[in-house]
Amino acid sequence: MKHLVLTLVTVIAAASMSLLAVRSEASASGSGDPRIAVLQKQVKTLQKQVRALQKNTTLALGVGLVNIYAETCLGALTADLFQGTWISIDQVTQKTTFGPQTQVNDYGACSKFTNPPVPRTSPIASPPTINPLLPLLQTPGSV
Repeated sequence: MKHLVLTLVTVIAAASMSLLAVRSEASASGSGDPRIAVLQKQVKTLQKQVRALQKNTTLALGVGLVNIYAETCLGALTADLFQGTWISIDQVTQKTTFGPQTQVNDYGACSKFTNPPVPRTSPIASPPTINPLLPLLQTPGSV
């Protein structure tokens, strides 16, 4: 009798496991539950959206970085123009009103531009000229 009960329990357990395995395979393939196909389609759509957002984020970061370089370089070149004016005033008046001038640090921002290049003259140009600003006014190039 014990042998029969043990066999019956084993058969029931095996049948239950088989049914669960079949059900989980059907669920995994999407044939058992129509919601799975809908969810899989939504996942694909979301994956496309994530890729597009990643691309746009990379582009926005690049544009922002170029803007920071351009603003830093423009500030340094503008400071060079002002200081060139003060040097010229000291030379024309032949007295030291403003004294020696030191270039401000552009943190390498001007040298980041390659097409067209945006060079900084050293020492500060006297008389001042807007020529160093002209490459920044051209169509944006490579950084």
